[in-house]
Amino acid sequence: MNLSRLIGVVLFLALAGCAANNPLTESAQRAAIVQIDLSLKLAADHDYVKAQSVIHEVIHAKDFGRLPSAEQYRALTTAAKLAFTLKQPKLDYESRVRLLALPEATADDRMARVRAAYRLRDTGEIIIGLTELVQKSPEKLGELNQGYVFGSLRDAKKTLPHGSTLPLLQALYAAHWKLKWNQEPSNLWEDLALLLLEQNRLAEAIDVASHVTDEFGVISMRADRRFDAVIAANPAQFDPGAALKRNLEHYQAEAERAPKSLTPKVAVIDFLMEQQRYGGALAAADGVLVEMRAHADPKQWYDDFDDEYAWLLDSRSRVLRRLGRWDEGLDQLAAASWVLDKSGKNVSQVINLGDLYCELGKPKEALGALVRLGSDVSPYGRTQEAYVRLDAAVQLSDPEQTEKWLAYFKEHRVDAPRTYEDVLLLLNDAEASAKWMIERLEDKDLRSATLLSIQDYAVPVLTPRQAELQKRRRALLARADVQAEIAKVGRVESYKIEGLGE
Repeated sequence: MNLSRLIGVVLFLALAGCAANNPLTESAQRAAIVQIDLSLKLAADHDYVKAQSVIHEVIHAKDFGRLPSAEQYRALTTAAKLAFTLKQPKLDYESRVRLLALPEATADDRMARVRAAYRLRDTGEIIIGLTELVQKSPEKLGELNQGYVFGSLRDAKKTLPHGSTLPLLQALYAAHWKLKWNQEPSNLWEDLALLLLEQNRLAEAIDVASHVTDEFGVISMRADRRFDAVIAANPAQFDPGAALKRNLEHYQAEAERAPKSLTPKVAVIDFLMEQQRYGGALAAADGVLVEMRAHADPKQWYDDFDDEYAWLLDSRSRVLRRLGRWDEGLDQLAAASWVLDKSGKNVSQVINLGDLYCELGKPKEALGALVRLGSDVSPYGRTQEAYVRLDAAVQLSDPEQTEKWLAYFKEHRVDAPRTYEDVLLLLNDAEASAKWMIERLEDKDLRSATLLSIQDYAVPVLTPRQAELQKRRRALLARADVQAEIAKVGRVESYKIEGLGE
């Protein structure tokens, strides 16, 4: 660009800036305000299409930025609400982003932007909106559904460039975000510590890692060589057995403090199982059921009955199976699968029941259980259903269904990487299993979870079918190529703790 043209561009931008800062004439302002008022009146009369047409003339006018900011805010808020009413998520979101640049924007507007991004199904914009919300309005964190935050970060990890979640994770950490029952979101802090280490910010990573309190988070960090400097800074902090003991004691105390909540009671049962204290776990589960019978309507007594009762029965089923009481465990899980949530569904226990039938060598019963599943299943839930269907197809020697569900997994393996490993082991494909294991170990986003899954955990009582798959997994881990990759990026240690998800 030559000098005279550069000077011309600078002068043009300067004049444009002056024009934007100069308010409209009084008559022009009045005309715009009349249109805004007219749009609001039309909306009140439920003439939404015409109201939108009127307000769009205002917000897309070339002099819109010269209106008083309060009127700009009013116009953009109106446009956003109309777009929402007319189910136009893109227009809704664009209007909310524009109004956030105005001094009148509030914390509620930032929350509305996050919700609009969700309706748009745009993971990148969701992360941007959440980041701004947490940075500027951390007091709104209590209004966010925790599952939504975790789900958004999980989706971002799959679909956005590596490291895209760093600003949001930093904002959550700076806001001292805690989960219900005063628990740290350990897996998020583990992710944050890794991203900080990649930027050679060791001191910050050490600080963040000190808030990883989950026993499996501790194991994951011990297994991953990227955390070696963090572990070395405070080795005593990374004792999985001590972390499990603290978490059990924490939830025992919470159960005492919150007698009307099932969540901490179920957590206690699960922690006891991790320690292989099966008699104590069964006694705890039975104690909750006795306590329930003391209330005429447990659903009214417990504040989280709809969310947790099925999981209480699910946990009790797992305890019974660990005690070798397979028939009782199956009956208990079948009962759990008929407990419906507030929306009249039960996806998790129905899938778990189908999986248990397959583990017991009853594929037809497994497929029969899945008949009760509806179409409203999460991507991860769909992979678990698909695994049951594939397992049943293999046991029934049905090549058509086997190929169908194998093709599904090849397309959706990133939705459940460990389950795809189970698929390959189920098909006894040693080469593909090894290739997938090495690929996950080489992937910096999948590595920690992969290393966590291959540690040497305490093994509960297994069915013959489970034992065969366990044998195949041990053979996979013993391969020279897999061993070499593990040694390059991590390590395997033994723990007197049941593995995650066992």
